[in-house]
Amino acid sequence: MKRNKINIAVIGVGYLGKFHLEKFLSHKNCITKWIVDNNLKNENLDIAENIAITDDYKDILNDIDAVSIVTPTVSHYEIAKYFLSNKKHVLIEKPMTQTVSQAEKLLLLAKKNKVILQAGHLERFNPVMKKLSQDVKNPVFIEVHRLAKFNPRSTDVNVIFDLMIHDIDIVTSLIKNKIKKISAFGKKIITNSTDIANVRIEFIGGAVANLTASRISQKNERKVRIFQRDKYYSVDFMNSSIKRYNKTLKSKNGLFNFKEFTYEKADSLKDEINNFILSCIGKDKPLVDGEQGLNAVKTATTISKLL
Repeated sequence: MKRNKINIAVIGVGYLGKFHLEKFLSHKNCITKWIVDNNLKNENLDIAENIAITDDYKDILNDIDAVSIVTPTVSHYEIAKYFLSNKKHVLIEKPMTQTVSQAEKLLLLAKKNKVILQAGHLERFNPVMKKLSQDVKNPVFIEVHRLAKFNPRSTDVNVIFDLMIHDIDIVTSLIKNKIKKISAFGKKIITNSTDIANVRIEFIGGAVANLTASRISQKNERKVRIFQRDKYYSVDFMNSSIKRYNKTLKSKNGLFNFKEFTYEKADSLKDEINNFILSCIGKDKPLVDGEQGLNAVKTATTISKLL
């Protein structure tokens, strides 16, 4: 018999974890039972009225059905392994793990214990991505630019695991063929790991993707162009807009006419958490499951080794 509610704990209530907590607190199908944070004086805990708080995640095991892990990447594996081993559902913020072997072990644990393992690739819940997933059928070339202002909060990993992993996930969800070859170039500018990188991914079948990511920009930008036979798409993830250009001989503007789709900015995190909760109670399936999280880590690792 399927349950309509589950008991949840949020592990890590920093900048992003605070938003996770807010979404879980407002969801009708879950009860937020515990918060885990290594700083019990964290001011973000102020919104957690009548919720138990601890700095040791092992305290909560018998009270919860699922956890959301929003801690630094270095701790993802050990925390997730503990809960998956004890048959609890797990949502992990991207990147899922530091290494491929860690991600593989988590996936095996989730399958063995028949629990949900979901990777927090937020862009997949952006309304423009939902439209692209329906509309794009056979892309031959994808160009991605992801620029961000410097934020010292995310420097525990390089720019590939920090930012570009979003675009790796996007590209590999649109191009279904396996990767044939990767070329990568990157430089350390401010931190001790790569801060800016350009990557070319070639796929079996001939499709190509060029990805650029920088975390030392003067502006934030998330733009994608997707080309397929007889049409292309110009996508702005930040402004939730898509311009679709179709080949035609009747256009007054040359070979292409275009149609623009603009969407109201959605709450992608709310949608991601809703997908996780409904998956836990058997009413949905993860949009980005552990297998896809593993694949993103594999590609990010291959790229990082080339830098």
